[in-house]
Formats: sequence, structure tokens, C-alpha cells
Amino acid sequence: PDRSYDIKDIKDDLKFIDGSGWEVGLHGSQAAHADLERMKKEKVLLEEALGKEVVGYRNHFLRFKVPLTWNLLQQAGFKYDTTLGYADCAGFRGGMCHPFFPYDLGTGSTIDIREIPLVIMDASLFQNYMRLDVRGAWDLVKELIDVVEAQRGTMGILWHNTNMQGDTLRLYEKILQYCSERKAWMPTGKQLQQEVTIEI
Repeated sequence: PDRSYDIKDIKDDLKFIDGSGWEVGLHGSQAAHADLERMKKEKVLLEEALGKEVVGYRNHFLRFKVPLTWNLLQQAGFKYDTTLGYADCAGFRGGMCHPFFPYDLGTGSTIDIREIPLVIMDASLFQNYMRLDVRGAWDLVKELIDVVEAQRGTMGILWHNTNMQGDTLRLYEKILQYCSERKAWMPTGKQLQQEVTIEI
């Protein structure tokens, strides 16, 4: 595992988050994206701590193997994934801004796991990747939001707790405010998965 804590030590925090109307999903360890038993074990540990089923997933470092990870997620009992995004830049890795059910070319069938496109990750904008300043990051993010709005689409935003301070926190607040002003629906992944119908 990639964590330096015991999940039992944060059980109360997880229940507080869940009880406050937020959703707790599994942030799988680096190797879990290609290891069904590890993925299942991590899911069970989180569900035991939370006291309820976990249906959403994102893998650490956005590690992903197409179509293997989707198939493993389906087998492990997840309903949706939010991993499929670029680590090194912001944008539409899946080529669109709508949730979709992946297609496995090897089996010739659709995989019963909904992919919610991850379009923006804070680490992509700053740090070792795009190296934008806050103003440049806002300009790019606003442009992406406007594209998604024009397409009546969906975008996942990943903002780490380490960026919940200073200028990067203010940028995150500005993003949420802009989306709110545009009358964007901002559901949890579970709500989106349950309420948006996609024919398969």
C-alpha cells in the first residue's frame, strides 16, 4: 500500500465526511489498477471502516491499463471510475466530456463501469507539469469549463488537500464559484452515476 496510516485511525473522519453529504470513494494504491485481489482488499477495508458500500474509484497517480483496469473495477463491484485523465496536462483524455461505458475491443463488449472524465487535476497545472501560475491556470480552467458547458458535458476536477491553502485554495474556490454562477450541477460521483442515463 501507498499509505502511511491505518484506516481504522481515520474511521470517524470518514464517517463524518459521509454523514455530511459528501461521498467517500476508494483511492486505490499504485499497483491496484492491475491487481484484482489488491483492489478488492482495499475496497473491503474502506467499506468496513465506513460501514457502507463504496462504488466510486480513482487510482493513485492516475495509473490505469486499458481495458484491464475497467474490467477489474467491474469484477470488484465498483459502479464508476474517475481515473482516466492526463497527469501531465489538463484536457479530455477520453476525447469527450461525457460519462461513458468503455468498450473492450478484445471481447467485443461494453464494460459495465461508468467512466466520469477527469479533465482538471491541480498537480497537472502546477508543480512538475504545466508549471502555470495561478492566473494562467485560471485562464485554462475557465476555457475548459466553457467548452464543457457548451457541450452540456461533465468534467471531473481533482484538487488535493495539499493545495487547500493560499493562492491554490483561492483558485479552487474561484472555480467552484464560476461553476455555480453558470448554474452547473455539481453532484457526487455516485449521484451522477445513479441519475444520468446512458444506453448500453
